[in-house]
Amino acid sequence: MRVLKYIGLFVAVAVVTGAVTLGALVWGPAFLDQPAAAADSIVVWPEAVAERTVPKPPPTVERITLLAVGDLMMHTPQLSSAKTTDGYDFTSCFAPVAPHISAADLAIGNFETVLAGADRGYTGYPTFNSPDSYAEAAVEAGFDVLTHANNHTLDRGPTGLVRTREVLESLGALTTGTARTAEEAAEILVVDVRGVRVAVLAYTYGMNGFTAPSDKPWMVNVINEEAMTADVQRARGLGVDLVVVSIHNGVEYQRQPSTSQAALEQAMVDAGADVVLGSHPHVIQPMTVVGATRADGSPRDAFIIHSLGNFISNQRERFRNTGLMLELGFEKDLKTGVTSLVSAEYVPVWVDDTGVDGREHRILPIRDALDDPEYPGVDATDRAKLEQAWSDTTAHLGGSGVPSADPSAVVFWGEPLER
Repeated sequence: MRVLKYIGLFVAVAVVTGAVTLGALVWGPAFLDQPAAAADSIVVWPEAVAERTVPKPPPTVERITLLAVGDLMMHTPQLSSAKTTDGYDFTSCFAPVAPHISAADLAIGNFETVLAGADRGYTGYPTFNSPDSYAEAAVEAGFDVLTHANNHTLDRGPTGLVRTREVLESLGALTTGTARTAEEAAEILVVDVRGVRVAVLAYTYGMNGFTAPSDKPWMVNVINEEAMTADVQRARGLGVDLVVVSIHNGVEYQRQPSTSQAALEQAMVDAGADVVLGSHPHVIQPMTVVGATRADGSPRDAFIIHSLGNFISNQRERFRNTGLMLELGFEKDLKTGVTSLVSAEYVPVWVDDTGVDGREHRILPIRDALDDPEYPGVDATDRAKLEQAWSDTTAHLGGSGVPSADPSAVVFWGEPLER
């Protein structure tokens, strides 16, 4: 009879609820000795229900954040500021922005100097050669990709270019825009970020009159719209989710893009690029979200920033001493495989000229420094410059008016980034 009582309850639950909660059917004498209950008075023990583990549904999207900055330069005063008894230490330069850079899933910067080695002599403008510790500090701050197609790539000739790649790679950084072999030049850099595959391409308008050896024309990616279009399409053919194109181009110190500069950037979007990062003018130029189409004809949003400005340099003039950290959010639909731009924010930054303990050239998130009355190394004169830089940048770039979860950031487009 005990068995029959158990079966009767099983059937009653099934009839009334249409489903059976196996975790609630606990076998035991106390249960079986009770009289059979009516169907409408059945009680499922809460202790048994609590023991059940309901599996979480698999995620339907993957979100990533791409951070990009402009020119990482190295002028002679920066060398003096970073000098130590046994070398050079640039850690303090990147320390204030390192939390932002390292928090991004993919951080990209334009490495506008070379690492030709101490035996070649360290120099600033016009032909750069920086200590390896400069790159080391940048990588430690969180940069994943340091592009190297710019007008200073050949400042110390082909050997300087080769050694720069070797040092960057030894530090764990990825680089693109230059090559040591023809085979390397044909490769497309693809970074896998939690299943979101990002291709990164880089090009420059020229190298300040220097040219690659005649038998190695592939050493530096020089702007050629037809070749660039083919590269973007080839990257798409690899099945990547995003294509980022870094273009070192434009007119120096002009706060608006030239007609030819903007046309080339739009051509890259038309070819299939999702993000176009401009550099070289050494000042910030506007950014925009433009409508485009995918290969299947469906609409997509692409992002263009004509110039990211300087990220670190010794250029002290108004507008040149201000840069930004661009933060773009993307979402990949794991069912359809479609990746879309969902967020665009920026963090204005300023390179200090007073420093702490003689260490200048710290890259400061402007809002962080302004909102903290005790911010180290920031005096009244600095605050006036920071206020001016914040006003200049936000007025020039604009914003959506939606508050960011990061007080130092401005939401430009879309929803605020998840932080």
